[in-house]
Amino acid sequence: MTKAVVLYNSKGGNTKKVADKIAEGLEADIFDNKKIPDLSAYSLVVVGSWMMAGMISFAGSRYLKKLKKKGIEGKKVAMFYTGGEPEDIHWKDKEQGVENPRLLHEIMFSKMEAILTKVKQVTILEERFYCKGAVRMGGEIKSNEGCPTEEDLERAKEFGIKLKNLL
Repeated sequence: MTKAVVLYNSKGGNTKKVADKIAEGLEADIFDNKKIPDLSAYSLVVVGSWMMAGMISFAGSRYLKKLKKKGIEGKKVAMFYTGGEPEDIHWKDKEQGVENPRLLHEIMFSKMEAILTKVKQVTILEERFYCKGAVRMGGEIKSNEGCPTEEDLERAKEFGIKLKNLL
């Protein structure tokens, strides 16, 4: 049987909730960014992080870079993230210039992919997942309280099931 693992970093717990549901649907092992295992036993690695102001979190970026040393070469990789903004808004991306804004989820996934593809022989799957999370400032929830919703978490589980069916 093909083995899968879900890796994530979470500050307020929203990304962890989503990662838990993806892992449940996928019937996969799950680890946070502080306890990344040797990935050689896995054929599918699902990575997730939270985003802030159109940027992957610092901890998320750092752990994705560490995956090279953990044996991610030759693996299939799926991505997900949580963020306080809706995925369908346009954001002025520094890389694309202010005259050419892109959808926020395109920016986030492209930044994650850019980090991951520095490792040769990594196959990035087209399957991706976004879930709205709470917006926090100074540790307090400023908006989107109650996110992710139960519906969001069910969608996350369905995403995991979809990935399982791909294996």
